Amino acid sequence: MSDYRISIDIGGTFTDCTIVAGDGTVTIAKSPSTPHDFSRGFIDALEAGARTLGIDLGELLERTGRLSHGTTVGINAVVSRTGSRVGLISTSGHGDALRILNNTGRTNGQPVERILDYASSSLPERFVRRADVVEVTERIDAFGDVIVPLDLDELRAAVEQLLGQGCETLAVSYLWSHLNPVHEDQTRALLDREFPDVYVSYGARLAQRIGEYPRAATAVLNSYIGPLMRDYVTRLLDGLRERGYRDRLLFAQCDGGLIDATDVIARPVMTLESGPVGGVIACAKAGAEVGHANIIAADMGGTTFDVSVIADGRPPVRDGVVIEQHDLLLRMVDVESVGAGGGSLAWVDEQSGALRVGPQSAGAAPGPVCYGRGGTQPTVTDADLVLGLLDPDHFLGGRMQLDVEAARAAVGALGERLGLGLMECAAGIQEVADSLMEDKIRSMTVARGHDPRDFVLYAFGGGGAVHAGLFSRGLGIRRVVVPVGDLASVWSAYGIGLEGYGRSYELPTFMKSPFDAATVRDGYGRLEALARADAERSEVAWDGLRLARTADLKYSLQVYDVEADVPGGSLENGAMQAIVDSFEGTYARRFGEGVGYPEGGIDLVALRLLVEPAAPLRAETAGPTGAASENGAVPTPSGTREVYWPEHGASSATPVHRGQQLPAGTHLVGPALVDYPDTTVVLRPGLTLTVEPGGNLIMELEEQA
Repeated sequence: MSDYRISIDIGGTFTDCTIVAGDGTVTIAKSPSTPHDFSRGFIDALEAGARTLGIDLGELLERTGRLSHGTTVGINAVVSRTGSRVGLISTSGHGDALRILNNTGRTNGQPVERILDYASSSLPERFVRRADVVEVTERIDAFGDVIVPLDLDELRAAVEQLLGQGCETLAVSYLWSHLNPVHEDQTRALLDREFPDVYVSYGARLAQRIGEYPRAATAVLNSYIGPLMRDYVTRLLDGLRERGYRDRLLFAQCDGGLIDATDVIARPVMTLESGPVGGVIACAKAGAEVGHANIIAADMGGTTFDVSVIADGRPPVRDGVVIEQHDLLLRMVDVESVGAGGGSLAWVDEQSGALRVGPQSAGAAPGPVCYGRGGTQPTVTDADLVLGLLDPDHFLGGRMQLDVEAARAAVGALGERLGLGLMECAAGIQEVADSLMEDKIRSMTVARGHDPRDFVLYAFGGGGAVHAGLFSRGLGIRRVVVPVGDLASVWSAYGIGLEGYGRSYELPTFMKSPFDAATVRDGYGRLEALARADAERSEVAWDGLRLARTADLKYSLQVYDVEADVPGGSLENGAMQAIVDSFEGTYARRFGEGVGYPEGGIDLVALRLLVEPAAPLRAETAGPTGAASENGAVPTPSGTREVYWPEHGASSATPVHRGQQLPAGTHLVGPALVDYPDTTVVLRPGLTLTVEPGGNLIMELEEQA
C-alpha cells in the first residue's frame, strides 16, 4: 500500500520535509540540519513527519511509494574544501587549463563591487594541485579525428604516479574528447580493469560540450565530491532499509529532474544547487494552475536568498554555472543567490563604519543568537524577532522557544557601535538585508531586459513572507504570492516532490544553414538511443516519457549561442527552416527585434534531447482549514503583538491572525501579521492581503500607497 509521496530538502539551517497523501493533503515537517552527518537530519525530518501524522516511522516508510531528496552534501564539501584529493589526467601540452582559468578566475561569478575592487580580488582556490596534474600522449583534432593514439603504457604510469603521491580519486579530460571520446573510453577500460577501486570521472561523459577548461573542471569537481556522496548515499540507503523502506531513493538534479541514488554516485556534480531548483519547479507548476506565466521566484532560507525568473511559464535553464569562481559545464535551472538569509550575520565594516549583512552565516550550528545554541553575533532573524515580527513562543509551531532578551542584547550591542537605538539598528539590519534581495532581483530582471512590474513575485522559504512586502515595493511589484500559506516554508522540498524522472542529452555538431536534414535526424536518433538505454536501466517505462528536442544556434561570427525549440515528428527538409525560425524568434525575444544578422549566416552547434514524464505531477495542495467566508470578510484577530514599523517610526499593537484559521475570501489591510507554524506573513502598512480558494495568500500594494 503506497499512500504517501515524500520529499526532503536539506538546507543550511533546517531540513524540510513534505508528505503528500493520495488525496493531495500535505503534511509539513522540519528539523534542524545536522552538518556533522546530514543523513541524521534527513531521518529526523522523517520522524517529525511521522509524529505529525500520528504514526511511527516504520509505518510511514512502509506506506511510502516515492521518496525524493535534494541534498547540500556536495556543495557543502565544495565550499568547506573537505572533498577528496584529485589527480587529473590531461592531454600532453594541456595540463595548465585549470591554472589559466580562461583568464577570468579573479572576477568569475563575483558581485560588481568585488570586480571593481580588483586589488582585493584573488584567484579561486584550486580543487587540484598542479603537481597532481599529469599529461599523457594522445591527440584528437577539432574534427574528432585521431591524430596521435593514446599511449596506454604512459597512461598506466600516470595513474600509478598519481596514486603513489597521495591522490584519492582521478579525473580524466582530454582535448576535443567531446567530439570523439574514444581515448576516454580506452582510459576507462584500462582503469576499470587494473584499478577497479579508484573513483574516476570522465569529462566527456559528464559534459559533451566544447570548453577544455570547464569540462576538465566539471570532471575534477565530480571526483572531488564523489566519495563523500557515495558514502552519504550508502549511509542513507542503509538507514532507510533498516527502518523498513524498500522502494527507490531519488535525488534531485540541478536541471530539475530526478535520478536514482545509484546514478548519483557516478554523477554527484549534478546535485549541486538542486535544492533551490525545487522551489522554482513548484512556482512554475503552481503558477500554471492559476494563470501566472511570469513569476519571480524568491526563496529566503536560513543561509541565502535565492532568485529565479520564470518567463512565459518556463523555468530558465543555462548550460554553464560558476561554482566557487570555477566554470562548470552543468545544465542547471538558473538560480542565483546572495548571502541574505535568516541566519546571515550583521556586522560593521571597519573601514567605512557602515552596517553590513552577510554573506557570512550563523548556519545551523550555532544559528542565530535567539536560538540559544551559542551564537553571539546578531543575524537577520534576531532583528526580525526584536522588531516583533516573529512570535518567540510559537516558532516552528512551538517546537522551538526563541530567546528575545539574548537577541535584544546582541542587536543592541551592534547598535551602540553604530550610534543607533535598539529598534533603529534592528530596522537597519532588515533594510540592508532587503536591499541585497532587491538588488539581486533587479540584476535578474532589469539587467536581463525584464520589467519586474510585469511579474508576480512568489515569496517562500522560512523568511520569504516576512520580508517580501518590503523588498518587492522598491521594485514596483504590485502582487506577491505566498504559496499555500505555511507550505511556503518548505516550498523547495514540495517542488522536489513534483519533479519526475528527467534527463538531458546533447550532441556537439557544427552545421551552417541551410542544415542537412539527414544529419540532424541521425543526431537525434543517436540521442534517443542513449535515452532509451538509460530509461531501461533505471526501470522507467519508455511510453510514460515525453521527448522534447532543442538545438543551440548562433549567428555566424558570434560567440554565444541560444537554445531554440526543434519540431517533433519527422525531421524533413521543411523542418530545417522551422528550426531557423524558432532560433530567430527566441533571439529576438531575448535581445530585441531586429538586432540579429541572418545575412551573415546561422550556425547550429549542438543538438539536445530532453526526456521528462509525459504526465507530470501537478501542484495539488490543500486549501485553508477554515470554512469559506463571504468575499472581503475581515476575521477577528487572535491577538496583538507589539511591532516596530519603520514606516511609522514607532511601535504599535499590531493585529495577529492564525493563518490556518483564515477562510478563503479573507481580506486584511496592513499593518497585520499572519502566523503559521513554520513562517509568518508580514503585511506591512500600505499592503492588503487576500486568501484565495486554493490557499494562496495574495499581498497587493494599495493604489494610494
